[in-house]
Amino acid sequence: MATRGLIGYLDTDQSPAKLISTYNNYDGYPENLGKGLETFYDSDAKAEEISNVGYISYLDGETGEWDAKHKQNPKRNTLTDNFNEAMLDIASEIDSFGADYGYIWCNENEEWITVKNNGIRNMAENLEMYLAHLKGKFAMIPERPDQTNSHFVDNDEADEDARMNELFVKQMKFRAGIIK
Repeated sequence: MATRGLIGYLDTDQSPAKLISTYNNYDGYPENLGKGLETFYDSDAKAEEISNVGYISYLDGETGEWDAKHKQNPKRNTLTDNFNEAMLDIASEIDSFGADYGYIWCNENEEWITVKNNGIRNMAENLEMYLAHLKGKFAMIPERPDQTNSHFVDNDEADEDARMNELFVKQMKFRAGIIK
């Protein structure tokens, strides 16, 4: 049985951010594909190169060599301007590949982020956690009107952090269908 993977290059140097993805068909486990990516594709240029292949049958974790039985163009996604929605889009892309694992290169930190496909919402939450340092590259506040700030009177930094945390929690509850 094949363990599929998505190899993605997250480019946040442009606005809007983009995700370039390659499909990996076989042995997409972190012990193989993840190891191979971290060992042989551990620079921005190499990560972008492997993400632009489009289709890989197998990547050898010991040598970094890959084989492709099919030719396919890479998938290019322009991400939404909202951080949480962008992470949901990436998770949905991993799932649409039928991937058991997603390997996302973050060009800001020049590192691979590995997420296991335990459902789109779970992957999105993991991506939000692993890529939280990128929030400044995206808009965080949802497009719907904010109804939570009426009780905030002071504008000092502590109140702003508390308000942003409250907005984030409310947005996550809204996305999960807990609140309307």
